[in-house]
Amino acid sequence: MKKNYALLSGLILASSIGFAQGVSNKTEEVKAKLTEDVSSTIGFVSTKNTKDVQLKAIGDTLYRQTFANQIPAGWVAANNAGGSNNWIWSNSAPGGQYSSTIAPINSTSKSDGFMVLPSDLYNTPFPGGTPVGMDATITSPAISIPATASVILQWEQSSRYCCSGSDELVVEVSTDNLTWTTYDAVFGRGANTTVPSPTSAAAEVARINVSAQFANQTTVYVRWRQTGATHYYWMIDDVMLLEGAGDAMELTDYTINFADTSAEYNPVHTIVPQLAMNELSFIGNTFNAGSNTQTGVGLEVAIVQDSTYFGMPGAGVVDLKSTMLSGSVPSLQRDEIYVGKYLNTGDGYYTANFRVLSAAQNQNPSAAIGSQSFIVSDTILGKDRAPYTGIAGPGNYVGGGLDGDMWATMMTIGDVPTAPNPVCSSISILVPNTQTVVGSSFQPRLWLANDTSSSLAGLVGTLVGSSPFSTTIDTTMLGTWITVPLIPAVNITKGVPYYVGWEQTGGASTGAEFAAARSVSMEAVQPDYTTLLFVGGSWGWVKQLAAVRINLGNLYVGIDSKESTESNFSVYPNPSNGDLKINVISPKASNYTVNVRNVLGQVVYTNTLSVNGTKTMNLDLSGADKGVYFVTLQNGSERLVKKVILK
Repeated sequence: MKKNYALLSGLILASSIGFAQGVSNKTEEVKAKLTEDVSSTIGFVSTKNTKDVQLKAIGDTLYRQTFANQIPAGWVAANNAGGSNNWIWSNSAPGGQYSSTIAPINSTSKSDGFMVLPSDLYNTPFPGGTPVGMDATITSPAISIPATASVILQWEQSSRYCCSGSDELVVEVSTDNLTWTTYDAVFGRGANTTVPSPTSAAAEVARINVSAQFANQTTVYVRWRQTGATHYYWMIDDVMLLEGAGDAMELTDYTINFADTSAEYNPVHTIVPQLAMNELSFIGNTFNAGSNTQTGVGLEVAIVQDSTYFGMPGAGVVDLKSTMLSGSVPSLQRDEIYVGKYLNTGDGYYTANFRVLSAAQNQNPSAAIGSQSFIVSDTILGKDRAPYTGIAGPGNYVGGGLDGDMWATMMTIGDVPTAPNPVCSSISILVPNTQTVVGSSFQPRLWLANDTSSSLAGLVGTLVGSSPFSTTIDTTMLGTWITVPLIPAVNITKGVPYYVGWEQTGGASTGAEFAAARSVSMEAVQPDYTTLLFVGGSWGWVKQLAAVRINLGNLYVGIDSKESTESNFSVYPNPSNGDLKINVISPKASNYTVNVRNVLGQVVYTNTLSVNGTKTMNLDLSGADKGVYFVTLQNGSERLVKKVILK
């Protein structure tokens, strides 16, 4: 298959010194940015007040540039290194060997052209020479606007850059063409992130509040600058200066803190077992984007149970919490507000609704709210979220797709004092619906994570869980979740990070490459170094997120009993055509009743099972209808449940 991410592997995986240095210095702690729509993200850097000036209608256009058919008069493309790798006007795809599938920006006025810095094209062919980092700007002439207290800079863009976090894609503003204020034009997204995402057809609409510099000004300048990046592209179009608001509190970012551990990195989970869930806390970043000072500012979080884990109607609002700031909030001030804590007591599908409070009526209320969904499960811990687009696996990278390649993603079990010590009985992987994985074989892997390691290679610690058996992918597994047991099951230490993933054990000789479905929407919010892959004899870190989940066999809270158990069991393969196996591990002699129920609660199978140690039994459901079933293992005080899918 084509290695779409050859550059990431070639320039990053091979740069072990750069990796080690990055881990050693520890990038500043990455917060879980759970904003659903990055296209509305707004960057801010100043707390300077502006005068109270009469505002025009919010959103009125003060200035617009569409780059119609040429570089407009007065706009200057310059290369600060003295070369010819400049911004250019174009109406076609950016080109280049690693951007060959990239289309022109799908902007509002795309038909008459746009500005592009085609760094990938400038560095093609490569390898074979030394790639040249960009050092280029595109600068406006003097722009005349009416004096107003609140100014928003907006433009449409499509971008991806490689390969270092020190590379810059920025937008800069000035009132004299001499002194410039710099804003991050990619809003904290790391290298090799495609914007807009593959799931979005439209260009990203980027907005930055520049009132700190442009308030009450009549002559302004803007420029876009890329420094350092050697590959991919940056396309911009439809530059606008817009009228801002007087009263406009905004929620610029928000976080649900699930782990609450002392680990160096806290991965952002989307599915957490109820018994492994700490008290949740919430953090919101607020910004006074209007020209008026605000009072009564706070953050409110409503936690809503949408439905139970087994599909029954939810309880609605289960908690409502808020934290208020003292005093007033001047124009352009930003604050971080902590709201806590919420103790969850039941499984199900939940949504945390965030809202910024203020005494004045918000003129842009949609910017003051945000929501984040999460699942409280019985036994599942995961970081993925639908929709799933493409694949995530070593085969995406140069040298990858071979037997012996490995994939590892970090997860952490909350240190809940009242919870039993978890046991990891199996992992689940969403197999992508692509023929390239058919015929590949893999084994599950679970490693301790040395999150304080000073080198990248040292992040992956001792292998604590695996299996002596490989799973081979066939066409019936495509597009389905499969569950593979760890043999033996692994006792998990609460509050300690682990890497979970797989090793490809077969299929490379026939061109088969094992991979999982890719959860693109959650990639931007994960801290660096929480997804690693082993290719060509060394570990490297990537941003791609594979749909991999941990199953904790002894954390199920039964409907009839909430007593913990040291026993655990797994049912596999899952999904299945009805020919199943049940693997049970019990440290003491126990007699279990095995029941299988459909979604209506009707028993379709029953049997008994005696276990003293480890035992496997066959379960024949080949005569049952396709659909979802629940396998229950019960011996009085213990009640364990697994969900299986018959296809």
